[in-house]
Amino acid sequence: MLRSFYKVFFIWQLEKEQAWINEMAQHGYSLKHAGRLRFDFEETEPDRYIYKSIFLKGSSGSDDNIKYFKFLEEMGINVVCYLNYPGTCWVYTRALKEDYPDGIELYSDIDSKINYQKVMAGYLVFLIIFTLLAGLLNLSVVIIAAKAQGRFMTLNIICTVICFSLCIASFIAAVKAYANIKKLKKERQLHE
Repeated sequence: MLRSFYKVFFIWQLEKEQAWINEMAQHGYSLKHAGRLRFDFEETEPDRYIYKSIFLKGSSGSDDNIKYFKFLEEMGINVVCYLNYPGTCWVYTRALKEDYPDGIELYSDIDSKINYQKVMAGYLVFLIIFTLLAGLLNLSVVIIAAKAQGRFMTLNIICTVICFSLCIASFIAAVKAYANIKKLKKERQLHE
């Protein structure tokens, strides 16, 4: 039986989303499709699968990503579904838990982890710029309307607050990503 759940996860909540999908798998729900807000699960044997979500550069149809998907298949890791974003692809993978009891580790070397963090940070910087500009635009509309008509536009005020909140959250997540990059680079120097 197919069940759909609606949940909101932001780009900086990749680990939280992944933990939730794995928790669903422990309760006997196997991910079939993930959308921006909707997740479709099929009832299966509890604790059968383990899931890993990743970001890749380029679209899902790029030559490099198709080769990578084939490589994953050879390792017993299936691509369940993916979401394409501008310049990146959010991929949901799964494997049998008996084959990967400690979890799926796709970024085992330090350089891969650094590249992954760079992709996340780049996407977050784009999000910061976009939400900041949208917030400033809404704020200017509120100010102009207040001066011209002597009243506030409630919807624009709400949009301004949401945009600035997302901008701040994206900034915090980007700072964490850059801190992770710095930490990984130090770790790489220790191993050299």
